[in-house]
Amino acid sequence: METKVIILCTLTTGLEVVSEVISRGIDIVCIIGLSPSLFIKDKISGYIDISDFASKRNIPFLLLDSYELKKELDKERILKLNYNLIWVCGWQRLIPNWLIDSAKFGAIGSHGSPDGIEGGRGRSPQNWALILGCKNFDLAVFKLTQGIDNGEIILEKSFFYNDDDDILISYYKCALLLSEMIFKIIKNPELLKITKKQNGEGTYFPQRKPEDGFVDWNSSKVNILRNCRALTRPYPGLKTNYNSYEITIWNCADFDNKVSDKLGVISHVFLSGEFLVNCLDGRILIRDWSVDNKLWKPQKNMQLKSTDFTEQIKIIVQRHNSRYRDKKINSRILNFLKKN
Repeated sequence: METKVIILCTLTTGLEVVSEVISRGIDIVCIIGLSPSLFIKDKISGYIDISDFASKRNIPFLLLDSYELKKELDKERILKLNYNLIWVCGWQRLIPNWLIDSAKFGAIGSHGSPDGIEGGRGRSPQNWALILGCKNFDLAVFKLTQGIDNGEIILEKSFFYNDDDDILISYYKCALLLSEMIFKIIKNPELLKITKKQNGEGTYFPQRKPEDGFVDWNSSKVNILRNCRALTRPYPGLKTNYNSYEITIWNCADFDNKVSDKLGVISHVFLSGEFLVNCLDGRILIRDWSVDNKLWKPQKNMQLKSTDFTEQIKIIVQRHNSRYRDKKINSRILNFLKKN
């Protein structure tokens, strides 16, 4: 039977995978995204309006007003389409049963973590992998259920990180690998029958929010650089403050091992506007930054605010545990807290 695919996608990272699969010669019935008005309301990190992408490739598309797919009008519009497989790629919400049950082949999604799908369910796994200094990322394509990333596994593959990979490189690596897996499944839907069950109990990476990403100038260069690479575009960036100004750091680099003043102090400003900041074991060069008030400029001897990294992790874990008491935190995060 021919595979007739509809795609749910509203994130730039997901669209990268979709583009690669289409370039391999796969026909798509429809791409379903979210209307720009919802982006303004909901502030989705990495949101993209899929209409321009679809129009340029003559692919039918729908823009919905409900991220949770609860509106009757959205439901009616989807059910009118002629499809037998749903591919969810860049849609950070659970898919309702009515949609999963509407397709002969069901719905498929992807997820991964440095500990596989079972050891790293939940949110922001690639960000966490970079923050924690992981060396690999294990990716799985699985059948969607009403649970969180707990469906039967169809295919699995892995990629490896270089020391200076940032979140965008991580997504590019994931996109290329995932496109191979999805292409294989769409061309051979019999693979949907050859699956393996996950273990009943998995562990979870907790959700991150923009307010969770502030610099701890009292920590090592390695830790600060990892956080910056994990939180750079399309995410909200790594943040610090000078008095009432909020500064977002998009790119920084290891500069030297000198600490010439208090930690968090700007020790030098170059003519380019790039500047050096003291941290625990040396200085970091801030290469790309923005500020909420354009009148602010970095100056030597300015003291930037430091926010304890371990305390930020504790808050994230507490928030997760208060909301999801039955979903255990990934062991890497718990081990980090024990050591610190």
